[in-house]
Amino acid sequence: MRPHLASLVEDLRRNGRQTAIVRYRGVRRHATTYADLATLAGRFSAELNRRGIAHGDRVVLWGENTAEWVAGFFGCLLRGVLAVPLDAAGSPDFAACVIADVAPKLILIDASRAAALQADIPHLSLDDLGSLLPAEPLFTVDPGVTLDAPFQIIFTSGTTAAPKGIVHTNRNVLASLDPIEREMQKYLRYERLFHPLRFLHSLPLSHVFGQFMGLWTPALLAAEVHFEPQLEPARMIDRIRLERISVLIAVPRSLELLRSHVQLLFPDLSAQLAASEGWPVYKRFVRFRRVHRLTGWKFWALISGGATLPPELELFWGRLGYAVIQGYGMTETAALVTLNHPFHVGRGTLGKPLPGREVRISAEGEIMVRGEVVSGATWANGSIQPRASEWLATGDLATQDDSGELR
Repeated sequence: MRPHLASLVEDLRRNGRQTAIVRYRGVRRHATTYADLATLAGRFSAELNRRGIAHGDRVVLWGENTAEWVAGFFGCLLRGVLAVPLDAAGSPDFAACVIADVAPKLILIDASRAAALQADIPHLSLDDLGSLLPAEPLFTVDPGVTLDAPFQIIFTSGTTAAPKGIVHTNRNVLASLDPIEREMQKYLRYERLFHPLRFLHSLPLSHVFGQFMGLWTPALLAAEVHFEPQLEPARMIDRIRLERISVLIAVPRSLELLRSHVQLLFPDLSAQLAASEGWPVYKRFVRFRRVHRLTGWKFWALISGGATLPPELELFWGRLGYAVIQGYGMTETAALVTLNHPFHVGRGTLGKPLPGREVRISAEGEIMVRGEVVSGATWANGSIQPRASEWLATGDLATQDDSGELR
């Protein structure tokens, strides 16, 4: 296991001039290389050091997914500063409530949200971040950054109740990332044939699923992350084809909108799909080539999370010949508890538990989780509060078959 998440900054640096992030604003396309992303993270680390913002202090990030947002987050990791990411779509009232509770030393915020910021706290504009930081990056990792050191607080409650933040340690995330990184090694020689993998990412980075696919995984593959803020189906289809996207990362609602769009374009598709049961993948690619021509031939997988994927929606995309990959997790588990293997996908399942966690089903059918992925503390009333039980009662219902697959 890596010593901490800040070690990923070295991966960013090693990936050099390869494209890391692509962001769209109107008709403009903004690309950031891994080297530039790492440098910006190091410069933000230097800015935190200059301001005396130290290990255990809090920095709020409130804005759309951008390279500057990602760099700010990695800069916090280097210094051991607790990042507090807020949903870009969240209300100013909720943001104000969180800010009052965590008492941040600094707020990173974009222009569209700065006008709603009422707190009298120093802030930096994400839109102009590159021009506001020291020229020399600071890549030295603070000595307090360890596996069990907290690195972020994610708030999940609404404005009708007192905010409760889930505190994540480096170990919580690395317990999921480590087995995936080890499994990746078996396939890297094949990945070179399709490099770079390109992810179309439509989730907020304040969400653990969004973080897993936007912050932790890409650097391991030198993958390109394309942030798409607009979920209009025709635009997403065009983006997938024109940018030669490999994988779409989305919630089920987005996959439903895309299905409706494809069905409008090809009214006879449903009947043809119903007749394709049992066909191998290669035959599906040929039979439904007009759909694959629409998305481009490099596009092969959809990763769904954040909500339950309806079986008929999974079946639709699977019958077209795309891999539909699901996992199960929640904020309290820093994302993944179970995961479908990308090359051995089980239809209708959420996959098997990853190494390093125990899953059991209670007498009532509730998923119970124990292990390194489970957050051991929450933030409430201005401080970290340890959680009482080692078993997390998720509130979700499932069955588990003899092979360990969750449904």
